[in-house]
Parts: sequence; C-alpha cells; structure tokens
Amino acid sequence: MENRLGNGSGSGLFLNSANDSMLGKDDVLKLLEDRDIPFSFEEHDPVLNMAESGMLTLSVVGARCKNLLLQDKKGHYFLIVTTAAKSLDLARIAEIVGSKRLSFASADTLFELLGIRAGSLSPLALVNDETKRVRLVIDTELTGEAIFLFHPLENNASVSLSRSALDAFLRSIEHPADWLPLAARASD
Repeated sequence: MENRLGNGSGSGLFLNSANDSMLGKDDVLKLLEDRDIPFSFEEHDPVLNMAESGMLTLSVVGARCKNLLLQDKKGHYFLIVTTAAKSLDLARIAEIVGSKRLSFASADTLFELLGIRAGSLSPLALVNDETKRVRLVIDTELTGEAIFLFHPLENNASVSLSRSALDAFLRSIEHPADWLPLAARASD
C-alpha cells in the first residue's frame, strides 16, 4: 500500500488508458498536488460497492461516502454523494433536484461522461466533466464530517480530503456542489 501526502511534487499528466480524452488517477493526484490541495492517498484492493469498501482496513481516515450517478429523461445528470449506509428515496430526491423521475445511469454513460468505470465514482471524477453536464449534489447529512474518503478515478485507491480541500478542488475545476437534504427510503 502506498500512503502519501500531496505536497506539490508530481510527474506529467497521463491520459486514462480506457478513454484517451479523459484524465486518470495519476492526473487527478497530480492536479491536487499542483494546486496545493492537501490530501492523503492509499492504494488498496479494488472495491465495487459500499459493502466491499466497508471491509477495507485503511490508514487514511475520513467518512466513506456513497456516490451515485443518476439521470432523468431530459438528459440531466446528477452525481449524488451521501452517507455510506443511506438508502435513498429516488422519487423524493427527484423533487428536491427539480426533476420528474430519476434512474441510475448505465456504466456506459458513466464512462462517456466521466471516463471512469463502475465502482470508481466520486466528486474527483468531475475533473473530466468539462462541459458541466453533471450536477454535484451532496447530502447535508455529511455537513458535519471534517474529512471524506473518495476514489481518485479508480476503485483501487482512496484519497482523504478535508472539507476545505474538497471545496478547493471543486473551485479549481469550477464545479460547485449543491448541499441538499436527501431523503432516505422508508424502511420496509
């Protein structure tokens, strides 16, 4: 496992081998370093979902977040970030974000929009959303968290970012977040 603190050093940008027009993990780490955004980084076994993520023992700390790419029939896309254990009520969230109905975006759409594969989604992937097609919505339940864990465009590593570092990253790519109360699905 590798664990390092972003400190301004780094190598040149590399294109994501899966989609040559998009940046990859090394690129987003270099971007954080070049923009003096503090972070910790650790490589680990690949994880595809929150259950697998919960099994990891990491040296980096932070709130593990669930990240979902949702879409509506009008072609609007939403990167939803919420707590690890929360099951969302998509109908109520559609109302909150001003849409009629939301569904999960396909793996192909995820790759087309953000250049990443399933299991790798996080706000860091917005570095590849140059046309700002994806609206970032973060659950207000995360407001009290000081540090977040996100995948850096691949699901075999985690980046630890403070709230101020996350805000600095989003400002640097001109992609603001909407912090909204996201409804949980009623328990059965």
